[in-house]
Amino acid sequence: MELGVVTLSIGFMDFLTVLRFIKEIGGTTMELSTADGVHNNTLDFTPKGRSSIVDAVRSEGLSITSLGGYSDFTISDPDELRKQFENIEWYCQLAVDLKVKIVRVMAGNAKEGLSQSQMVDNIISGFKVAAKIAEKYGVILALENHGTVVNDGPTLLRVAESVGSPNFRVTMDTGNFCWYTDNTVDEAYRYFEQVAPYVANVHLKDLVVGDDNKVKFVPLGEGLLDYRRIIDILDGVGYQGALLCEYEGMGDPRVLIADGIFTRDEFVNELQSGTRRSLVHLRTVMGA
Repeated sequence: MELGVVTLSIGFMDFLTVLRFIKEIGGTTMELSTADGVHNNTLDFTPKGRSSIVDAVRSEGLSITSLGGYSDFTISDPDELRKQFENIEWYCQLAVDLKVKIVRVMAGNAKEGLSQSQMVDNIISGFKVAAKIAEKYGVILALENHGTVVNDGPTLLRVAESVGSPNFRVTMDTGNFCWYTDNTVDEAYRYFEQVAPYVANVHLKDLVVGDDNKVKFVPLGEGLLDYRRIIDILDGVGYQGALLCEYEGMGDPRVLIADGIFTRDEFVNELQSGTRRSLVHLRTVMGA
């Protein structure tokens, strides 16, 4: 398994600096963020810019495992759905141009006036169409357990089985099962086991739970999760994909910097430190 970083977590760094940093800490691959303004707007996703991204990544001896895409299929409005399908097509073409096989996708946030059952039904219907788009491009859409609608094992499993396409899989985020919900760590392990056969992409986070029962993310190896156990679960289903560290323990940068808790440079330095420690721990667990 290749080891790397989700670049969204270090999105305050310029893209070329990110590449050098990943190489410096011993990573070989990444999930490349497509969020608005990420990497200080140093990513150019125009047709000409895409070839420059490929060249820059190769020049550092790295690869892009997945793209961090965004989508919302909790909806049923035909016009809104059409926009989502156009968005999926854009991500798939971007993936082809960047020589990437996986696009991380989202289910969407809870919508007022819609029940959980209605939203899940919408998600399944939407991704059935989206998976056919992905098939045309030879790309896999990997749904992340994120937010509240699809952030448990049974729901993710239902969506994956109902979509029923080899071009639709799961991005397993090890921290999110406990973040947005009241799931315990023991429940998270059960969910890891349930979704593991469908996993095509992995985000690794560690966490602690404070006296207020709120989850805080910490570098890998400094929290409650046993990464040897998690890797054994993935090994058990023959997972051969990348393991991507995503350290988010600092909190919302917009708040922390605006409130003067950190300067921008201090915030970036702390993120780098947590990411470095995470990859060191992962390499130790892997015996790399």
